[in-house]
Amino acid sequence: MVPFLLIFAGGAFMNTNKDIGTIIKFSGFGYMIFYAIIHLKFNKNLITATSIFIPFLLYGIIISFNIKAGISDGLRYLFPLIILFYSYSIKKQFPILLKFVVFFVILNFVVQLVNYANWIRGVEQWFYYKRDGYTSFSQVAGILRGTGVVVFFGFYGFLNLISYIIISKYYKGKYKMLILSFAVFGILASISYKTVGTFLIILFIYHYKHFVKLLSGLLILALIIFISFAEEGLFFLENFMLRIKLYITGSRTARSESYRVMLEEIKSFNFFGEGVGTFGGPGSIKYNSPYYFEKSYKWYDAEWLNLITTDTYYPHPIVELGIIGGLVYLTSLCIPLLQKKISSRLAILALIYFAIFFDSLFSFSLNNPEFLMYSIVFAYPILHYYEKKD
Repeated sequence: MVPFLLIFAGGAFMNTNKDIGTIIKFSGFGYMIFYAIIHLKFNKNLITATSIFIPFLLYGIIISFNIKAGISDGLRYLFPLIILFYSYSIKKQFPILLKFVVFFVILNFVVQLVNYANWIRGVEQWFYYKRDGYTSFSQVAGILRGTGVVVFFGFYGFLNLISYIIISKYYKGKYKMLILSFAVFGILASISYKTVGTFLIILFIYHYKHFVKLLSGLLILALIIFISFAEEGLFFLENFMLRIKLYITGSRTARSESYRVMLEEIKSFNFFGEGVGTFGGPGSIKYNSPYYFEKSYKWYDAEWLNLITTDTYYPHPIVELGIIGGLVYLTSLCIPLLQKKISSRLAILALIYFAIFFDSLFSFSLNNPEFLMYSIVFAYPILHYYEKKD
């Protein structure tokens, strides 16, 4: 469990002390690489896919407008691959991982209750203090967003979503419904619209026979809360409509601009990309990539939201690595899904993949160590769990 603790701790420190957070995170990746090497357990298909992808990555770094930007964002492409190799090396440890998932849900639930208590009392907590010297906490309609022990509301909602999927299928212990209710609480308390939306889609897929009943229960609960807190409810509804515009319907957003640029690259048959660190990622922002100016890229909402990425993932690899390189990379990440036999284990893994790939439409979660460490890391342990029974 060492890399889990290091990655999550590093993520918690990123807002308050980026240097410490980065060191802790890279320590986690160092541990995973070392663990995978000394155990000499590798998946042949994953090795083959990675071997095909690496030349595209190296070429992208070489042609980058800035070698520092290329290396910076190039390393991020390796995050999910490292985690998949580590996942295979712990493929027999799912029972331990399951216990950790249950513990983590309970821990985050308890910590969030403490966070609410401190927020109501007006007590400033350590993670309110940002590295720029300001103090702030995230809230919607006057309601504190759930962050649990992981500090970031987006990841808090996501981890509870993945936990719900895993616990629903595999946990056979006591208080299962109570623990699942903690997970649902975490999803809703995060007030992460994309996570709640993903949760509803997964509910429909996973519990399609009882979806109407489940949805009715959630709607009744939402209606009771809305009536009880009418003013906050109206503000929350306005915020929800704004998010719909930003995420889905709006044409004047950084996200829509990103897909415009990606389509231009596809139409021009750019098979090998503009270079790593050129577009979308933190490196392109930090080192002032000229590509944004060349494409007359407009930041719109990303400018006032103070984002360090273009806030949607898929144009990033397609533009930087090209049509072929980008597709090779995304295919490499999906290697665990390429199984000869369709099983219930594969179905659960597909739901987990859907969750993070869907989230990446509205974020850089496929580039985020915390999100990856609570999703695709479960790939091979799930596929090798109950192998003789399934």
